[in-house]
Amino acid sequence: MKPHTVAFILIAVFVSGCQAGDPSPLIDERSHEISANAETAIAGDMANRFIEVMGKDKPQLLYLSQTARPSAEALESALKLWGYPALSKDKQAQGKVAATEVTYGTSVFEDVVLVRLATPALTLTRAYRANATGAQPATPLAVTRHP
Repeated sequence: MKPHTVAFILIAVFVSGCQAGDPSPLIDERSHEISANAETAIAGDMANRFIEVMGKDKPQLLYLSQTARPSAEALESALKLWGYPALSKDKQAQGKVAATEVTYGTSVFEDVVLVRLATPALTLTRAYRANATGAQPATPLAVTRHP
């Protein structure tokens, strides 16, 4: 065999190994949706922890930032069960009521949901293992108090 032919065959073999084939096993292409049951369980637990951490310093009124809609709706429902009248920003402006802003968000990776609830006074963070029927805490609650 000629040296050029051998070189051509070796290059062809190496280059063919670089061609895209099946998706990488490291990339999860499934949808990262959280079931309604899991969303409700997570929001209920975070609302409960928020009430515990705030203790006697809990704000009288809250308004939820409109950044994460399905998640924020679940948290709003959970807070209402604890007696918080959650306001929208429009209602706060109309009534000129001093309310504490709450931001709430979730990030999903595989079956783990990272949740963050923040006010100007503190931030609560926790990871949950979610499935179709609910969610269970995967980590302890992290509490950061802001001066």
